[in-house]
Amino acid sequence: MDFDRLHILLVCNLGASTSVMVSKMTEVAEKSEKLKDVDIKIDAYPVSTLKEHIKNYDVILAGPQIKHKEKEIQQECDKLDKPFAIINSKDYGMVDGAAILKAAILLKVKHDKKNV
Repeated sequence: MDFDRLHILLVCNLGASTSVMVSKMTEVAEKSEKLKDVDIKIDAYPVSTLKEHIKNYDVILAGPQIKHKEKEIQQECDKLDKPFAIINSKDYGMVDGAAILKAAILLKVKHDKKNV
């Protein structure tokens, strides 16, 4: 990996549905040989608490059920130059931790390259 830290914040309405996703993503990260030397932290919080948590994370992902809040989340992320995306609804529905972790990694790599 081109980075030694990847802290991912998942936001949704209440933080409950994404907590299952955190478990799946963490499980995948812990089993990954490529990520063994990367400081990985994955947490889920309600979108209403985004402003108090955002500064501690490298990538922000939102559950598809709060797509209607995309613009305001993007604005907060832009203020602190944090990469942001809405989680693919199929991956979210299938609780595909590997696919969502991969999406977060690609988002960070793309963001880091843009800022070189």
